[in-house]
Amino acid sequence: MVHLTRSRPIRLAAAGLSFTLLLAFVGCGAGADMPKLGKVHGKVTYKGQPITSGHIVFTPAGAKEGEAGQTATGEINSDGTYEMTTLNTGDGAILGQHTVTVTVREKGSENLGAPDKDGHIKYELAKSVTPSKYASVDKSPLKCTVVAGGTTFDIELKD
Repeated sequence: MVHLTRSRPIRLAAAGLSFTLLLAFVGCGAGADMPKLGKVHGKVTYKGQPITSGHIVFTPAGAKEGEAGQTATGEINSDGTYEMTTLNTGDGAILGQHTVTVTVREKGSENLGAPDKDGHIKYELAKSVTPSKYASVDKSPLKCTVVAGGTTFDIELKD
């Protein structure tokens, strides 16, 4: 009988762990309140050459800077390609119209906020290497409509 008494707490703990894992997996699935997404990828060029680093944001139509809205983000790879992410890596952007912003800074901006040898931190942003209009939701001329079947959106930045 002692053996049965000790195994009951173990069985209860195992059942509780199984239930917790089940809830975690269900929580990771697409629920009714999850936005519908479409995969988005493309290539970014400026003056006919691929951009080799930078950041892209897709902001749903109607949202302005500082307002809530489920944006998608993407990093520009060394060959100029990008892939958008909203909730999970590479899952895309919310279906519909977006304003697209692109931010590209001079090399060295990746160390912003890191202390120098004296322990001081620089707070100045590295200079943008692309026209500033592309970095603002309110000024960017770039628009993309994301569709369920997937969207290729190549971006040619112009002066």
